[in-house]
Amino acid sequence: MAAPRKLERITVAQAADRYQEWLRLRVAMGALAASTQEAYARDVAEFVRLIGPQVVLDDVEAEDIELALVRIANAPDRRYTRRRKLDPRGEPAVGRGLHARARWLASVRGLFRWAADNGYVQVDPTPRVSRVRVPQRAKGARLGLSVEEALALRETPAALPSTKSNTVRADQRLALRDEVILRLLTETGPRVSEICAANRDDVRVHEETGQYVLRIRAGKGGKSRDVPLSPTLVELIRRYEQQERPRPPRELDEDARADAERALVVTIRGRRMTPRDIQRMVHRHVRFMPAHLRQQVTPHGLRHTAATVLLRYAHTDVATVADILGHADIATTSIYLDPSAVAAAQALQRSPLAQPEPVRAAESAG
Repeated sequence: MAAPRKLERITVAQAADRYQEWLRLRVAMGALAASTQEAYARDVAEFVRLIGPQVVLDDVEAEDIELALVRIANAPDRRYTRRRKLDPRGEPAVGRGLHARARWLASVRGLFRWAADNGYVQVDPTPRVSRVRVPQRAKGARLGLSVEEALALRETPAALPSTKSNTVRADQRLALRDEVILRLLTETGPRVSEICAANRDDVRVHEETGQYVLRIRAGKGGKSRDVPLSPTLVELIRRYEQQERPRPPRELDEDARADAERALVVTIRGRRMTPRDIQRMVHRHVRFMPAHLRQQVTPHGLRHTAATVLLRYAHTDVATVADILGHADIATTSIYLDPSAVAAAQALQRSPLAQPEPVRAAESAG
């Protein structure tokens, strides 16, 4: 039996640096997505600031973490720097939401689990920290859009130029780019981070099928995959590159300019888009949907839409949809099996075992 590690009393700042180095190693090994590592890094950096960089990690108690969590709850939401954050009722919202707080606490728990394994703390204090209770959606509740709603959303970019010019900003005139992104999200459901990381040469002809695909390089879990593209989407990408794609700004350094040139989708200033850019774009287009079809939806909700449509309407098997979405476990994909009485009735009608049997029908007639 291995002897327990000797306690090494290091500061919170030192622990954070070593932990982030370990996270970067996991990214290099393909065990962790770069976007996940960046989220952990932001949360841990905030933890260091709130606790104090010179505090010894082993001296941090559960009460200290709970006090930091209270301060997190009252801190401004980092996503809203130019406009006010609104709650579900449309009223001004203060501080971070429950999901943001829960993720912050999960990042801190990860830091302490790692620290306990490496002998930097005697006892992990996080199990004694009160959990952030995040409301669970009702089973079967729709996170995405119906087919009619998704089609209406995809039509909004083409309709924007007809809007009064004083209500349309420059970044709202990238109609082809926006339609490319909305079609990607609703047709094959890549993650937003995967769209942002995609390069122009990732759109290619597949060696086996001869059809165009988008190569998703090192998605969640460090795995790469090929996402099929419809002919309409391929043509839209071509038109976007030829007619609308902004060039990188001159002030960028050589590396940043090269990255912007490689990017599949860019901002109005010619820089590679970020997940937050795409979130804003989706929310902006939702406002232009017809009133009777307008539904609030996130980019992840559009990923849900793509999965549900493929499973229910395209009659695609779960394993194939799991490959398209980049799920390592088919059980993850099964949450998109949106149950309903209509779907159940249609499935029974299509079953060959539920059809009339000619022989028995003839015997009955005799």
